[in-house]
Amino acid sequence: MPSFPNAMNKQRLVIVGAGMAGSKLAHDMQQAHGDRFHIVLIGEEPRLGYNRIMLSSLLANDITARDMALVNTHEMLQHGIDMIVSDPVVNVNLDDKSLQLASGKEINYDQLVMATGSRSTILPIGGAEADNVMGFRTWQDVDVMTALPDQQSIVVVGGGLLGLEAAVGLVKRGHKVTVFHRSRWLLNRQLDEPAAALLQSRLKQMGVEFRLGESPDSFIQEKAGRVSQVVCQNGDLMDVDLVVMAAGITPEIALAKNAGLQTHRAIIVDSKMATSHENVFAIGECCEFNQQTFGLVAPIWTQIRVLTQVLAGESDEFAIESTPTKLKVSGVNLFSVGRIEPIHDDTCIVFNDVEGDHYRKLVVNDGLLVGAILYGNVADGSWYFQLIQNKTDVSNSLDLLVFGEAYCRLQAA
Repeated sequence: MPSFPNAMNKQRLVIVGAGMAGSKLAHDMQQAHGDRFHIVLIGEEPRLGYNRIMLSSLLANDITARDMALVNTHEMLQHGIDMIVSDPVVNVNLDDKSLQLASGKEINYDQLVMATGSRSTILPIGGAEADNVMGFRTWQDVDVMTALPDQQSIVVVGGGLLGLEAAVGLVKRGHKVTVFHRSRWLLNRQLDEPAAALLQSRLKQMGVEFRLGESPDSFIQEKAGRVSQVVCQNGDLMDVDLVVMAAGITPEIALAKNAGLQTHRAIIVDSKMATSHENVFAIGECCEFNQQTFGLVAPIWTQIRVLTQVLAGESDEFAIESTPTKLKVSGVNLFSVGRIEPIHDDTCIVFNDVEGDHYRKLVVNDGLLVGAILYGNVADGSWYFQLIQNKTDVSNSLDLLVFGEAYCRLQAA
């Protein structure tokens, strides 16, 4: 039944999903334990092993296709990893430890890892089923956007990280872009209102327009299957050639759910990345640990490290830690970590230089730094993050802290 010979009686490790998490796990497992595992990596996309984080830079023409590689797929093939592209898994049989692909192939496994990632969330707005309403998650999405005729009118729904990156990339390609965002300010999960105002001003200078505090009311399709106008909440009509949904992601768990794995918002795992079924694991955006899902790279890389150890029979455990946010838009520097809005007993230290386009806000509680926002000059971001992680007592440097590491060290000398 297996599609590939199980050479030298190695354990067959099958990874379902060849995005960043699946590809890196395959690479790291081959590097660390290739003598013990025969690895099969299965993806639904025609390309695998690319760096999804760089899609916005590719869209903006800041990098080329050659810069997109996350892992060296040629070397992985040479080292015996079997890679299957454009042939997704359609069924998992946990009882006989087998998978069925869309092509009809069947593959057996000894250890199975679900790394199915997520999909762009398509909001339930009337007309959103149209052909020219799309997400922004894959290289194929970038291909669609780069093939657009010049000077198109584009609406981006969502003023979070992904939406802003898409908006800037499309503006740099000469399109007219309007961002709808339900919150009163951009990046409301990462920024406070003053920092967001600076960011919005900078993006407007780059050519992005905004409608804050609202989502589109509906989409009008003049021709079957294509949106031609956006109906705003106040009744305004906007002509549009393309709608990009960037209002969050939804973990892809259909395969796991149909197989009988325990799921909630995503596939439930324990600290060893194990699911509810023996020899089946999950990592990345499709997994849920302690009621939390994951969309940033740092915790997913930790999951991969843990699972690499666990699959080899060694001990390691995953734990949730605070993760910094950085905006990947050319000409915009932004860093955010920890608690950005103060709660009881918190103290805020703020530096706001509107003319210099520079803003810092530090949140301190009982002598410990618990949150930081940096806009403009973000050079001290890593230092602030280290202070948070190490729970360093900053009581004696509160007057200097907002000026950064070099100034604090100079004054302490």
